[in-house]
Amino acid sequence: MRQQFGLDLVLSQQLKLTPNVVLSLQLLQLPVVSLEEFLRNEVETNPLIEREEAELPSVSSPQEEESFDFVFEGGNLFLPEETEEFNPPSRDTVYDRLKSQIEAEFDGVEREVALYILENLDRNGFLSASDEEIASSLGVPVETVERVRERFKRLSPVGCGSHSLSEALQVQLEEMGAPPKLIESLSYLGYISSPSTFKAKAGLTDREFEELLSYLRRCDTRPGEDGDFSVPVKPDARVWLENGEVRVEVVQPSWLNFRINSYYLKHASREELKKFIKEKYQRALWLKKAVDQRRETLEKVLRELFKRQKEFLKDGKTLKTVTLSEIASALSLHESTVSRALKDKFIETPFGVYPSKFFFKGASESSQKSLKEAIREIIESEDKRKPYSDSKIAQLLKERGFKVARRTVAKYREEMGIPGAFKRRVR
Repeated sequence: MRQQFGLDLVLSQQLKLTPNVVLSLQLLQLPVVSLEEFLRNEVETNPLIEREEAELPSVSSPQEEESFDFVFEGGNLFLPEETEEFNPPSRDTVYDRLKSQIEAEFDGVEREVALYILENLDRNGFLSASDEEIASSLGVPVETVERVRERFKRLSPVGCGSHSLSEALQVQLEEMGAPPKLIESLSYLGYISSPSTFKAKAGLTDREFEELLSYLRRCDTRPGEDGDFSVPVKPDARVWLENGEVRVEVVQPSWLNFRINSYYLKHASREELKKFIKEKYQRALWLKKAVDQRRETLEKVLRELFKRQKEFLKDGKTLKTVTLSEIASALSLHESTVSRALKDKFIETPFGVYPSKFFFKGASESSQKSLKEAIREIIESEDKRKPYSDSKIAQLLKERGFKVARRTVAKYREEMGIPGAFKRRVR
């Protein structure tokens, strides 16, 4: 049988994200601190973007315009007379040192907790938020916070993350290898100004007291003093009630005020240079639009969210069960867009600054409960001679509005003590 080969033209539709859409999605999920860094890099690498305070190149005569030259080298545009500035390296702060240690020693949820502790330290390195408050804000068990904080206190400098001075000194003495009796005596630190009272309460001899003092002289009572903790968390937005209405103000990055300098676009001569300039010009236009879209989307999402969490803005306590899908449906947005808008964002309210996911903390438990009930109903209604596989259950759940993977079905099924399809089969 002879095979025949040929070429056929087939029309098909494919969804491809354009560069401006990709940029918009990228900026949407950035918190304000990261957005500032992103804009700073764009200004430094794009010759057509300038800060508002920057001056445009002066043009005093046509002769000067004609003699003005560009150097296009290595994919970059610069002026021949420009010299590279030397910027001395910034001082390595306690914040920087702690963050690098966290990234090296913590993973997953524990890293998230450790970073949250870091962002909430005061200028002396102490933590005012209780373990219970942190657990509630992040939606994790208190035991997890306690475990992470115990490890955090032993990072360098030792003692950061402590709730009190006595706690910071205790952990420093532990790291020095001090006798347990001396470490325990610090629970009476408030009496140390009166040596006789302190020794009596702690049960220390004169010699032990002098030994304790020698250890304390080597301790740091302000372990985070040279760090930069003056602003624990930089909020991405502020939300409050005004005459019963939800008000939202999205914090704009300090590098937002930039303009597009079309001077280079008008005076580019060589074709290679023209192409480069046009690409940079288009990038600058997209960036302007993407920043505006980020602000509009975040403002819209937060307004809708706090319409549902209005009671919290009144008392700082009451939280209702809210899901991303509810917000997305109300705004006619895709759920992934809402998720990106709220990713890693911190919200300032009249009762403090909270991570955005704090306002969804009731939704997870509620959705899990609904999902488990749906799984149980499907299994109870199945033909016991041909029980559903986990993949089939996932498919049936999708028809009910639950988008879950097969492994998620298996996880919840096992948690409910329901055996797999093979063991459920009735022969």
